Amino acid sequence: MIPDESATNPTSRNAGDTAVPDGAPGGPSRGRFLVMVLAVAFAGVGLVSLAAILATAFLQGIVWPGFVLASYFCLPIAFLLMVSLLIGSVLSRRNS
Repeated sequence: MIPDESATNPTSRNAGDTAVPDGAPGGPSRGRFLVMVLAVAFAGVGLVSLAAILATAFLQGIVWPGFVLASYFCLPIAFLLMVSLLIGSVLSRRNS
């Protein structure tokens, strides 16, 4: 830099910068955000149903089969969605 040049802001975007497809730099795209919300929702439903199963068993009641099905399906789906987010993040960092 020569004394007559003004300093450039390192956070400003230049013409040659690449942007994240949907949103701010470094922010998640809409698709990734949707998968993130779905993963959290499935994990929440699965954990609440698992807590209901444990509470019912502790109170020596009859467990409703819907809670069992919700925990059987929601927790693995949430895990797979989180793994897909992790793999997508690794691939996007590798490409950049």
